[in-house]
Amino acid sequence: MLDKTFVLLDRVGDRTERRIWDQGVWTWDEFLERDIVSPFSSKRKEAADRTLEEAKDAMHKRMTTFFAERLHSRDIWRLYPTFSDDALFLDIETTGLSRRSAVTVVGLARGSHFRALVRGQDLTRAELAKEMEGTRLIVTYNGASFDLPMLRSQFPVPQLDAPHLDLRYLARREGLSGGLKSIERQLGLERDREFAMMTGEDAVHLWHMWERRGNQRALDLLVRYNKADVVNLRDVANIVCQQATASTFPG
Repeated sequence: MLDKTFVLLDRVGDRTERRIWDQGVWTWDEFLERDIVSPFSSKRKEAADRTLEEAKDAMHKRMTTFFAERLHSRDIWRLYPTFSDDALFLDIETTGLSRRSAVTVVGLARGSHFRALVRGQDLTRAELAKEMEGTRLIVTYNGASFDLPMLRSQFPVPQLDAPHLDLRYLARREGLSGGLKSIERQLGLERDREFAMMTGEDAVHLWHMWERRGNQRALDLLVRYNKADVVNLRDVANIVCQQATASTFPG
């Protein structure tokens, strides 16, 4: 659906985008083929044509930063259908729920690969940068308010500034509210019974059991809990982005 997106053009918002579609101009190529597209003057049309040619090249080269610089944050989700194979799903665990808490586990998944970086073992700036290398799109739930600011503060790496899709806000636009587990239930997604009733406070408790008592089973459970969050992000992203596509783009 990315090649149906016109809000990346200068001075084009939702209303003008719909006006473009209403003229039977559904894609960038169709826009480029037309000599006249309302409400563009000839000079403005030439500028728009140049931007769309650049957009086609950026999509071919998988340069998501090109689009992130031109899209409003509410429209970053439009990158997901095109770049889902390159998306990095991320979720963190901490010693508490405040910004002063320490990050204890960073779970990352891309494709079929999952890795958890654990504080005191392999959670370092170098390892985080290595795992995030080549990231074109970060996907989180509430990461804009919590996960990414925490990581930027404690493990600042350039890859954290990649385009970011926070599913919390997209889900809200699609009529879904609450935390990740609530969203999963609303979408009919089921968790492993081992983690169905666990909360963020339970994750903090598990970390303390590991840190203070060396309870390996507690750490293993914490990592599996984190993995469940990260893996489920993909299912939520797939469904919510499909819903957003259906409610945004013409059939």
